[in-house]
Amino acid sequence: MKSSFRSGRLLGALLLLPALTVMAGEEKAPASGDKPPEGLIQANAEFICFFMSELAGRPKPKNCEEDAARELTQAYPSLPQEQRQQLVEVQASWPGFLEEWRSLNDLQKAALRAKWAEVLQEQERQQGTGGSEPSPPPTK
Repeated sequence: MKSSFRSGRLLGALLLLPALTVMAGEEKAPASGDKPPEGLIQANAEFICFFMSELAGRPKPKNCEEDAARELTQAYPSLPQEQRQQLVEVQASWPGFLEEWRSLNDLQKAALRAKWAEVLQEQERQQGTGGSEPSPPPTK
């Protein structure tokens, strides 16, 4: 891969979806107030749809970016400052993220997809599937 920094940002951006964990790298001050800064919602919606499509191994659904943007816009006013900062970081890294992705060969992309899937599976095990509580044990 071109650089470990960008590859790390790819994986770091992945963590935004299920847990909105902090990404490494240069930080910009997040916006305050209820209205997201210009371009923030669109960049994050594009990233979310890209990521979901890559993990699913199929084209993104029609209206994916519009639906994701609507959900992000609705959630934005209630997000804590830390999560708003993460959205700002994704917005700042998205162009480089996409440029790096396009430069990777199929084997490199497959390796990143596998790593992303591992990270998501681990987070689901820690958080419980579909929520923040652990999943109940199966009944006999």
